Amino acid sequence: MGPLDPATHAWLTSHALPGALLHAMDPLPGGFTNDMAVLTAERPGAAGAERYVLRRYRPGGSRFPRNTCAVEIAVLGQAAARAVPVSAVVAADPQGRATGRPTLLYRFVDGTPLSQVLADGPASDDARGLGRAVGVVLARIGRIRLPRPGVFGDPSLVPAPDGAAPLGDLPGFVDRCLAAAAPDGPLSGTDSAALRALARRGPLAHAAVAGERSLVHGDFNPKNILVQQRAGQWAVAAVLDWELAFSGSPLFDVGNMLRFAHEYPPAFTTGFVDGFRYGSGRLPADRLRLSRTLDLFALADILTAPPDPAYFARAHTVLRRSAADRY
Repeated sequence: MGPLDPATHAWLTSHALPGALLHAMDPLPGGFTNDMAVLTAERPGAAGAERYVLRRYRPGGSRFPRNTCAVEIAVLGQAAARAVPVSAVVAADPQGRATGRPTLLYRFVDGTPLSQVLADGPASDDARGLGRAVGVVLARIGRIRLPRPGVFGDPSLVPAPDGAAPLGDLPGFVDRCLAAAAPDGPLSGTDSAALRALARRGPLAHAAVAGERSLVHGDFNPKNILVQQRAGQWAVAAVLDWELAFSGSPLFDVGNMLRFAHEYPPAFTTGFVDGFRYGSGRLPADRLRLSRTLDLFALADILTAPPDPAYFARAHTVLRRSAADRY
């Protein structure tokens, strides 16, 4: 993110955190579409330094509808916070009038990224408890009902009547991704054919979930979930980054979480599915298969516009495994 520009510094010290002394700003890794940093500040009258997360929205297009700063605030305050732990918004400049870019400041949440815990290789019992805690939280998100399916056009969180269209045509979406991919990109012709073949299952999958209008996180994966142990048990401390949230089927989030399940301890996946079912999330075997098909929207985007070579390699493995399984 780099040093704070004068306009953002002035907004922070005069509006967001009046009179605060800003001690440090450290970039947060993993932000592929927006800039994020941990800000350490000391406010007048506070017992000591406090930490916040500063999120600055980048301009530019996207294959997926991305929520504006104002919509993300509405999701955090009106919907998600009723059911699951999220970061508390401290201040915002939704249109970027003060800072030059839409900007959001929220409280730092103590916890460990789920991705780090899984990479450390938790013991089987720990992995099962961890997965169960995550599955229960996802089921709670899915119990939040919205007026209709679709993307959020404004902070009312009422999708337009035709708002479900962007996630309704998987074969067309895959074709557009492949057409926009760099000619010298890492995806081979064989891989492109496999992706198109898998996408042909899209219409059946979409028909099976048509009309579902649950809150969907849209990027529900281990890098966006903070966990912590409480009295020896795993718990979700916060679900982060709601910029892709929309109204639809919870199976989008199930597929997102299980995309790289082959990399996780098997007990984690078992616990996740059990926790989702325990939380009243419907998940018979056929819906698990549907979740993998729906996740092809995200997989196609990653494979044709990878954020880095390592992430492409992981997604490529998923494509090869899915093509071999034929679902």
